[in-house]
Amino acid sequence: MSNTTEVPPSSTGSSLSDQSVLAVRSGGDTRSNTLHNVGLILRREYKNRVTQRSYIISTIVMMISIFLGSCVPTAIEFFTTHTNTPSQVAVVNNAGSVAGLDGDPLLHYISNSLNGTTTPPDQTKSQKNSTSHFTLQASAPDDQAKLQNEVKTGKISVLLVLTRTNTQDVKFTYYTALTSSSYDDSDLTQIQTMAGQLSVLDRSSRLGLSAVQTQQLFAATNFQVVHTQADQGPSSLAAYLSGYFIGVVGIVLIFTAVYLYGIWIATGVAEEKGTRVMEILVNAATPFQLLWGKILGIGAAGLTQMICLTVVGYIGLLLQKPLEALLSLGNGSSSILNSIDFLHTSTTLLAFLMIYFILGFLLYATLFAALGSLVKRQDEVQNAIGPVSGLFMIGYMASFIGGSTSTTATWFQVMSLIPFWTPTMMLMRIATSNVPAWQLWLSIGLLLIFIVICGWISSRIYRFSILLYGQKPGLRQLIKLMRA
Repeated sequence: MSNTTEVPPSSTGSSLSDQSVLAVRSGGDTRSNTLHNVGLILRREYKNRVTQRSYIISTIVMMISIFLGSCVPTAIEFFTTHTNTPSQVAVVNNAGSVAGLDGDPLLHYISNSLNGTTTPPDQTKSQKNSTSHFTLQASAPDDQAKLQNEVKTGKISVLLVLTRTNTQDVKFTYYTALTSSSYDDSDLTQIQTMAGQLSVLDRSSRLGLSAVQTQQLFAATNFQVVHTQADQGPSSLAAYLSGYFIGVVGIVLIFTAVYLYGIWIATGVAEEKGTRVMEILVNAATPFQLLWGKILGIGAAGLTQMICLTVVGYIGLLLQKPLEALLSLGNGSSSILNSIDFLHTSTTLLAFLMIYFILGFLLYATLFAALGSLVKRQDEVQNAIGPVSGLFMIGYMASFIGGSTSTTATWFQVMSLIPFWTPTMMLMRIATSNVPAWQLWLSIGLLLIFIVICGWISSRIYRFSILLYGQKPGLRQLIKLMRA
């Protein structure tokens, strides 16, 4: 027959009225009793957190922010499409026939070269390809002075004048209202490329080369690339940038959530200790049960919030294709969501985001709880958790540095396998490169081992410190305790 000790409601002002009565059985199945008490504490902590107004409001605000963030690619494409003002180029040909072309054929060639289309220049505006950036007009040489003034006043974007040098080469003069120190002249490079091609065609024509021989000048170069290393990352810059963007979102979520929920645990322990509620709780459950009940309860509340955020974010990504069609953003071929494997990358990261959040939280939560039990008042919590917060911050900052340079660097790979830094750094590696499977399993295994070790150490510190109201124990005392 087992004995049961019931815990009366607290009169200290702490919220224990909503807590189920904990019971410690002196006989019977100890393991079953531990699970029972941990489950009761878990449910109490979970209910207290998820019913708080601040928790509900912050979750709603973050869900809205995540949904709006998932719409960023479509928003960028929308504003880019609607603010991409066509450049009006006036062409004055004082060079005569260029590569056998003059008048409309020459203007047609320049238009095709700049816009990459086959739209004849004499079509009406409504007939022209809506994606054409350059709008060309042929002007008479007598209008050159007037056109220069129109460039200066912004009526036209560019004036391109073709003349001949003493050696009969074509000379191109580019008039623009931008200053020489301006970095936003996006038209200059394209017009320079077109001018180079047209100049080569003109020289080949004057040298008497046939059309076939001229085409051979522009034949593709036989150039072979041999990669001596295996593929270590995305195949394009766009894919890398998308992975980096998603990785940044992931590590910010992990860092914020782990730190926030860790603070909840530390302040909760300090509050219960400061109000003497802990003296009642230890009569109903062991320190080990109190520690892990609180960690798992708050962790479950955090996981609920994280699941809400990730589900909303993923739904937002799925809605981008219909939204893109609704806004009529081109034919989709140039879409940001089509140029990168956004959804696939997000789905892959989602699983690892949850895994590293759970493991990272369990690792740091044990340390935060132990440190929270060392202080006498809640206002001392920030100072107490400072060393652990700084340790977590190292991996957080290193994730940004390595992600923006090279996540395949040796130093980044080694640091990502250190459990205290694995949650953020390994997530960035997964987002921006191909991580070997053995490294993924090794990082998860090391995290589990460190969770057990830190949990054992923290349980002993927690048991020793929760009822200690005098001077804080020193490092030597803590070491003696752990060795006892």
